[in-house]
Amino acid sequence: MTWLKGVLIAVGIVVVLVIGILAALGLLTSGGGHEVRHISVGQRTLTVSHYKDMTQESIADGVKIVADGHVISATPDSLTIDGKEQSFDPSQDVEIAIDEKGAIEAKALSPDARAPDAASPDDDGSDTPPQ
Repeated sequence: MTWLKGVLIAVGIVVVLVIGILAALGLLTSGGGHEVRHISVGQRTLTVSHYKDMTQESIADGVKIVADGHVISATPDSLTIDGKEQSFDPSQDVEIAIDEKGAIEAKALSPDARAPDAASPDDDGSDTPPQ
């Protein structure tokens, strides 16, 4: 009976160690609070990245985003960051990145650039593999 007690104690110790290791790995591999969000407004997609805190709300003709203290207003026809009108084509996708110091940068994505998680269809536009 003492050997059974020893085995149960050993199994308990192993379980506690595995849970501790998994918890430690979860803390070490967290991205430090940096997130990425893709938001569709009209024909464009806004990609807001590297923010630590973000809220999003719908407005009459678009969306209002507050990310790390920066106010981004997007409608199908215009994009405003911190009250300054941005000169991007309404059909152009835009990436908005916020760095560690809180500086914001908006840049247009080229039409050829695909999001890393987007599927790439064949040349004929279908998702079937070529034969």
